[in-house]
Amino acid sequence: MAPHHRLPRLAVSYGRTRILRLTVLGGIACATLLMIMQMGRMWFHAGEGHHHHDQQPLSPWKITDEGLVPVKSREELGREMMEYVRSLPGLKGEVAVLSKRVRVVETKEGSVGEGKIRRVGKGFLEGHGFARVDLTLAGEGGGNGVQQQKQETRLPIPGVVEVPVDVPREEKGDPAEVLFGVASTYERVSRDDFEIVRDWAGFLTNHSAGRERKEKRRSNGAGLLLALNKATEAQVIEVKARLWQAGIDGTVFAVEERTGKDSDRYKGGVYAQLFQRLLMSRFGKGEVGAGKARRWFAVVDERVFIPDLRKLVWEMDTRFEERGEWLMGLPTEQKDWKEDEDGKQLTYGGGAVMMSPSVLDTVGQLMCFQAGGKGGGDEATIDSNWGEALYKCLEQERYIKMQVLVGGGGYLPAQNSQGQETSGRPLVMHSDGESFSSPGKGHLISNICGEECYLQRFLFADSWALINGHSITAYPRRIEIQTSSKKMTQQKGPLNKGGGSKVAEKVVVHSVSVGEEQKIVWRGGKTKTWRLIDAEVRDDGKEVWQAYVNGRGIGSKEEEKSDVDSVIVLVWEL
Repeated sequence: MAPHHRLPRLAVSYGRTRILRLTVLGGIACATLLMIMQMGRMWFHAGEGHHHHDQQPLSPWKITDEGLVPVKSREELGREMMEYVRSLPGLKGEVAVLSKRVRVVETKEGSVGEGKIRRVGKGFLEGHGFARVDLTLAGEGGGNGVQQQKQETRLPIPGVVEVPVDVPREEKGDPAEVLFGVASTYERVSRDDFEIVRDWAGFLTNHSAGRERKEKRRSNGAGLLLALNKATEAQVIEVKARLWQAGIDGTVFAVEERTGKDSDRYKGGVYAQLFQRLLMSRFGKGEVGAGKARRWFAVVDERVFIPDLRKLVWEMDTRFEERGEWLMGLPTEQKDWKEDEDGKQLTYGGGAVMMSPSVLDTVGQLMCFQAGGKGGGDEATIDSNWGEALYKCLEQERYIKMQVLVGGGGYLPAQNSQGQETSGRPLVMHSDGESFSSPGKGHLISNICGEECYLQRFLFADSWALINGHSITAYPRRIEIQTSSKKMTQQKGPLNKGGGSKVAEKVVVHSVSVGEEQKIVWRGGKTKTWRLIDAEVRDDGKEVWQAYVNGRGIGSKEEEKSDVDSVIVLVWEL
């Protein structure tokens, strides 16, 4: 009987042991699974940029400085991409689209130097080709018996490419040393929803990679005096509000209407009043930044854009003594130069003139400039040749040479070269110029990687090249980087010393390019280039979207022409 009494106890004991063992094993399995998932997340964030997008784990989170934050799903990103491409001007119907996410990474190689090309070890395409999509919206093109195509709702998921960018230069000037004067009209300033104000904010505020993403734009210390010809009080108030919203430290005033020889029909009258207001600010008469010790006073065309104001100020401060009498021009393109009566090259600044305080004082006393000068003052010609009128008037009083600063990519008469394909970043650009289109939009990339990476050049392993914020070019496979034998140095002295110079004696040229000039050369085959047409800052400054377009049938004799419009979208992220 004893064995029969012990059997239930053994069964119960065995059952409890089994439950205990299963519980322990289950706990170990859960802990192991959690550990594997955590390691998978770490692997995903450490190596996401090195894998094809189809091989990436579908993690709904990403690690940032603010902790774990949700990321967009592939479908959401694809739809957002399609909406962005559809909003681009000039694109309709069937379009070839390539999208890329660009990660900015640190490099141990250091800066390659301004004007040089950064090599990237991987290809730009990396197995990702163009996808043809139809931008036709639902309900369009369905008439006359034509079968309507299915509406495209999202684009293929963008691949990932990593690029190392140059670190910011240590030599930087203070933008607060400069007060800018600009003459324009309300109609021109308000065009395209005040796009020009957004361009000005690119060099008059602190919106760059160095500031907090959620911080409101603030002035970098530089000031703006804006003269509006024939503007009403309501228009002046509206423009003031736009400057304030953009973070620009600015003063706006309407040019007073005059009669007789000083009528506002004369552009000299507009600029004479602008110079008088600059003088008032210099002596603390209630203008923008009144009482600030400005070292430089600038008068520039409304379409002038300065990609790196700190660098420009540093170049001026280190070359010209503080108490000297200096008049400086900042020409960029060949059209900014002209021949004088001796066949020499001459410039009056190219729409951008810097003055020391002593020169500004002299201009304020010039009767020839105050009287109005020559030429009409209508909207089309208000700023056509004010630099020439200023210099010729100043020349009547005293002999002052025009000091000319030319940066990377700028035209030099002695070298007959110009363009972003051969050099670095210029000191001054024109938004309506021949070589640099939409500089304000291109400069938005500084929100991600600072001013140094705007117009930085990258050459990928598959012979694709990127000029950041300017263009993307596909080269034939047989290419090489050619270094010019002309070494451009950061010298203090002028370039046109001695006889035989192509530049007039009244002009002193200084080149601020650093290092040896590099360009890409190829043998055989044709290139294909996509040029920047749009850029946007998104996700509270954490992303910058760029759109580069190659139009159907457009291109030079050296470029391959396509039978369809194509667009490359780059999403830059930290």
